[in-house]
Amino acid sequence: MKILIAGPVHSGKSTYVSLLDQNSLNVEARGRNKEMYTVGIDIGTLLVNDFRVCLFGTPGLLQFSTIRDIISKGSDGVIFFFDAAHPEKDEDAITILGEIRKNLKPEIPIVFLANKQDLEGARPPEVIKAQNKLPKNSKIFPTSCKTGLNVKESLKYIFNEIYKKYESLLELLKEHEEDIRMLAQKLNKNKEEMKDFLNELEIKRFIKIDRINKSYKVLSGSNC
Repeated sequence: MKILIAGPVHSGKSTYVSLLDQNSLNVEARGRNKEMYTVGIDIGTLLVNDFRVCLFGTPGLLQFSTIRDIISKGSDGVIFFFDAAHPEKDEDAITILGEIRKNLKPEIPIVFLANKQDLEGARPPEVIKAQNKLPKNSKIFPTSCKTGLNVKESLKYIFNEIYKKYESLLELLKEHEEDIRMLAQKLNKNKEEMKDFLNELEIKRFIKIDRINKSYKVLSGSNC
């Protein structure tokens, strides 16, 4: 399961990933102002209800749009940051959000974070939602990557939203673990399409493929 972590520069993305995976990797560099910036990617992995969840953090500087385009492809869900303490970053945030949405299917779930709630003057979620004209049904958490406020809760929320999208597919997969041909007919996919489809599900740790016996096993898991 691939979850994209995105938002404007220094909004808390790298800290979020490192809170969830202490062994996460980060590609960063020091700018002319001596501050550190993510210039490549943050990568964190963890198990949520027996599913392998991969967190891919993106750079927040606008000039790294090409890297964001590459990283965002194939994402199952998005955790998007707003800097609640610095409204001047909202314009960049909306630009980045627009870029990401172009690369993802419309039904991909997105959860928003109003981060840095530990700072004085931080805007509450509903203010950020209104100021940035987010859809009324958008889920937005008040978070703090410094105190850990709603960090795990926001991850569980997006995990559940993603799982709901896969739940009916997983049931169908369980019915045809020993009959890939029948599954292909049900999904209206040819041999090459099925190969790519099953390989992708294995990468996401939804299934384990037995290539010798030409079958697969749906891995256990559930929503939170």
